[in-house]
Amino acid sequence: MTPKVVMKFGGTSLGTADNLARSVAHVRREQRPRLVVVSAVGGVTDLLLQAAGEACAGRDGAPFLAEVRRRHTEIVEKLGLEHALIQEQDDELERLLVGISMLRELSPRTRDALLSLGERTSVRLVAAALRTRELDAEAFDAWELGLVSDDRHGRAEPLADHPARIRAAVEALPAGCLPVVTGFVARTVDGSVTTLGRGGSDFTAALFGAALEVEEIQIWTDVPGFLRADPRFVEGAGLIPEMRFEEAAELSYFGAKVLHPRTIEPARRRGVPVRVLGTFQVDPDDPTPVSEQGTLISVDAALEPVRALALQKGVQSLHVHSLGMLEAPGFLSRVFEVLARHCVSVDVVATSEVSVSMTFDKAGLDLGPAVSEISRFAEVELSADRTILCLVGAGLSQDSALLGRVFTCLGQAGIPTHVISQGASRINLTLVTDPPHGAAAMRVLHRELF
Repeated sequence: MTPKVVMKFGGTSLGTADNLARSVAHVRREQRPRLVVVSAVGGVTDLLLQAAGEACAGRDGAPFLAEVRRRHTEIVEKLGLEHALIQEQDDELERLLVGISMLRELSPRTRDALLSLGERTSVRLVAAALRTRELDAEAFDAWELGLVSDDRHGRAEPLADHPARIRAAVEALPAGCLPVVTGFVARTVDGSVTTLGRGGSDFTAALFGAALEVEEIQIWTDVPGFLRADPRFVEGAGLIPEMRFEEAAELSYFGAKVLHPRTIEPARRRGVPVRVLGTFQVDPDDPTPVSEQGTLISVDAALEPVRALALQKGVQSLHVHSLGMLEAPGFLSRVFEVLARHCVSVDVVATSEVSVSMTFDKAGLDLGPAVSEISRFAEVELSADRTILCLVGAGLSQDSALLGRVFTCLGQAGIPTHVISQGASRINLTLVTDPPHGAAAMRVLHRELF
């Protein structure tokens, strides 16, 4: 039977025996045919990287390996599962670490093979736990169900024919089978294990959901959904019941770390709704339908002038000024050519006749060489620590009074802005300010708008 729902559970949702059991209860509650995607047990991926780093440097990575084993073993024992479930992956992990230690080398291919063992162990634990709840669950490495990728280790992309491969593999499963699939990992045509990069498990869920054209992709995580503002700065920020894909992408990029912006793109292309739900906020025994909880992301959510506010700290800004810009064709292309040559990606841009301001969010990004080169033909001011406040809403361009409300509110609160930009998508308004003012700006605008 073709799944109607894809349910993805992140590392925190599986991080302890109790958490994993709660996730299993959510799966059991869902009555529609489903396919489950899982991440590694919480913290295991980082431990694997630390163990590999120690082995590559000729040091003892045994303490990190021991902690990985402890976390997996604790789940096995508390849930009454068989130790044999994790033995094969544990043995493979030890062999890989011995090889890394002997060669003093961690190639991208070996790194991917090592990291995949987190998900490949987790998927077996979850499937076994589901079977104890009388569900016919079976664990699969993602490539066994058609997820084949190119060979760009660490940031692999699925091959163009992956939807057909996935459909054929899933439709061939026995009736009643509940597939539990590894997130984050894939394999090349010649059998080399790859990883899909940051946000890979969400990406896997979106790939399977889009290929199977399910009714809904559920992303179960440690937050209740998307909130109107960052709860660290705004007490009582409300849950957003629905939003559009482009709004979710903008909020994710500018600080709302609920989803990685690229991960839900396959779902958007196929028009498959994505629902973000809190593993710990939703009660598996609560009769309230899941359809009334969390945040639903779809192509046609009702418009709001502003859906939410996002705050991004640690941003660098660059202000370039030159009278030579005035009626000078090609000046901006010259600036951006320098940035491109130094592999610098620009996030926010605002221009005038004689100046351009830009921001860059990559932590630790060294702009020195690019700034030095641009300084040869323009005045340059680099600010190493700015904060971005972003207003996101697909209805932003339709509310003519909104900008007046925003700037009146900020002016009354004495909050300065250095850069103002409305993106080409016209669903975000970006304000750049100093770090001490960021949280205050979010609070006053949340009070004004929501």
